Amino acid sequence: MRLSTLQRLSATALIAGSVLLMVYAIAFPSLLPLDRMATDFAQLVLSPHWLWLAGIAFAGVLLMVAGFAGIYSRLYASAGWTGLIGFAGIELAYLLQACKVTWEIFLYPTIAAHPTAVTLLRDGIIKHSELVGGFRRGATLAILVGTVLFCFTLVRSHAFPKSGGIVLFAGALLYGLHLNTPSAIAGILIHSLGCLILGLRLFRPAEPACGCA
Repeated sequence: MRLSTLQRLSATALIAGSVLLMVYAIAFPSLLPLDRMATDFAQLVLSPHWLWLAGIAFAGVLLMVAGFAGIYSRLYASAGWTGLIGFAGIELAYLLQACKVTWEIFLYPTIAAHPTAVTLLRDGIIKHSELVGGFRRGATLAILVGTVLFCFTLVRSHAFPKSGGIVLFAGALLYGLHLNTPSAIAGILIHSLGCLILGLRLFRPAEPACGCA
């Protein structure tokens, strides 16, 4: 299979992942009782919308992993070590996000449905666990470091619009800092918009390198 075909497939994955995450970011605050998030998180998990929203997020994140591989395939000749480390970091960040979503799909509903276990969610026992906290901090670090280096490579290159890298970075920063739920949701929307810009450009053939002196 030709590289250009693989890049178009990656672009399709990136665009589809962007759309899914945008749907998730819009539907999450619209359909779930966010006013209970701080006091009884289990009520969110018991919502009939929880599972399909988490499934959309999971599919979107996995599609993004394939999409970024295609972006790097167009950058690798000039990306250098900065681009390589950034690519590895952003891929790791998405894989860690996928791991977190698997909890939401397979573990949280089971815990929330059992009266003897629901306290793990309702009282924030899982959220405040030292090991879970370490995992979340590691995922946040991967998001910030990977995105900074990868977006620096994107902005420096001529293969993609600079706006795509800037919007991607702004969204990841807002989500990674996670100041509150609305800011995290806004971060997902902005980050997804950046991915959409990059995916649309990746779908087009690579522009020939300028031979001007």
